[in-house]
Amino acid sequence: MTARPVPHSGAGVTQYLQLASILRHQIAHGELVSGQRLPTVLQLAGQYKVAGITVRQAYGLLKTEGLITSDRGRGTYVSAPAASMTANMHAAINDPRASDVRFEVLEQRYGVNLPEPLSRGAAADSSYKSYTFIRKIHVQDGEPFCLAEIYVASEIYQRFPEGSEQQHKIAYLLNEYSKSRMLKMQQTLTVAPADMVLAQALGCSFATPMAHMVRRISDASGHIAYAGLFWYRGDRFVLESEYPFELWLSYPGVAVPQTLG
Repeated sequence: MTARPVPHSGAGVTQYLQLASILRHQIAHGELVSGQRLPTVLQLAGQYKVAGITVRQAYGLLKTEGLITSDRGRGTYVSAPAASMTANMHAAINDPRASDVRFEVLEQRYGVNLPEPLSRGAAADSSYKSYTFIRKIHVQDGEPFCLAEIYVASEIYQRFPEGSEQQHKIAYLLNEYSKSRMLKMQQTLTVAPADMVLAQALGCSFATPMAHMVRRISDASGHIAYAGLFWYRGDRFVLESEYPFELWLSYPGVAVPQTLG
């Protein structure tokens, strides 16, 4: 891979974080493999046109993450293999019934309104007068992978067994305990770097790539029974979709709705 100079970011992400992100990406994608010797500080500084202190700071950050190690006189080496996405991780993200997930509830509020950005596209005469807000972290294999902020219609939440939001995904509980049949699920996915709040909550570095999901579930009347914001660590995220080819070909709105609200 040809190295490009790390841009001077001004008020944006500092250079050492950008350089660390480049090296982290190369490790995660197998371009730098476990046991491989990394360039010296001087070599990497010349390669990416940055100061030596920038390289030392980037290396220091990757050491704290356990991705590299260094010994005086021997050099700096990749110490972690490329991360692999396990079957359990696939299920933890894509299956609402996934059982191999632990939930840490950080906050709950009752009788709140659905925020305007999440209520777009909802039927104007919504029968859901208030929502319960749940903020929680999803953990799989001992590692946090998602921070979720979910609003579920209060009248449906009241039917959930006590404490069930700490045992199951809210979408699963919605299906199990709502009197109304859910008709439509809509998702919008974007990618952005982690801010300090996300980095601390999910145990990753500042500016680590994050997958940001907005999800809404509506009943047969078009009323939003569930809406949520989800932030997934980029190194622990995969979204799976499967459609009959003819359906996707003739109706692309199945995968990419014409109106995302």
